[in-house]
Amino acid sequence: MRKAWMISCLVCHLLGGFVLALVFWPLFSKAIKEGIERRFAQRLLSILNVQVRVVYETPESNYAIHKPCLLYSTHVSWLDIFAFNSVHPVTFIAKSEISKWPIGGLLAKRSGTLFIERGKRHAVRDVIHAAVGVLKTGRCVAVFPEGTTGEGKAPLHFHSNFVQPAIQANVPLLPVSLQYFTPDGKFSDQPAFVGEQTLLENIQVLLNSRDGFVVQLHIHAPMDTTGRTRHDLSDEAHARIAALCSMTAGVSSV
Repeated sequence: MRKAWMISCLVCHLLGGFVLALVFWPLFSKAIKEGIERRFAQRLLSILNVQVRVVYETPESNYAIHKPCLLYSTHVSWLDIFAFNSVHPVTFIAKSEISKWPIGGLLAKRSGTLFIERGKRHAVRDVIHAAVGVLKTGRCVAVFPEGTTGEGKAPLHFHSNFVQPAIQANVPLLPVSLQYFTPDGKFSDQPAFVGEQTLLENIQVLLNSRDGFVVQLHIHAPMDTTGRTRHDLSDEAHARIAALCSMTAGVSSV
């Protein structure tokens, strides 16, 4: 009964969001749109029994207040986007494949997601230009520089070209260590959306967990991008995240 109820709530929530985005989205102001994005994310995570825990390394790490900035985060699951938006809505840089997802694709487009068209010669340059434009409006941009998902135990290789929007817009770079835990504090790789697993299979993992999960956003201190190269900035961000992950993933995992 519990699982059936969760599925029903999830389907209704997604369909409701789809209709809202398809029909009414152009009618809303920027403030209303951000409020809807936040509440939609919070409700989705609640249905799937996923809590969000935010750790601000410094007061300036709070991107909801000290914006604009470029959030430079590790990537574990499709839920990561909603974890950020549940705190404060941001614009994401994402793979173009997401735009083709049923329901989710439309929601991503309506929220202003910047898609990278693979195979296009100037794809990265175009999305960097678009991200700079968003940052100059005062809205934060988030990117997953690994370019794929991992288990969260340690950061994968970072593609440093995604630091460029922060440099060109002259805004801080905020490294983010994103990981999943069980409610009792044990590191968990179960929610990770990796390998050949399908989206439906990943959702099934979430539905099967009776206790649910906690997604932690550890937002490191802002990095000043003035006068620094993208490689230098990316390497330092990677090192900060790796140091934290080595401690937190060392907690008994499940």
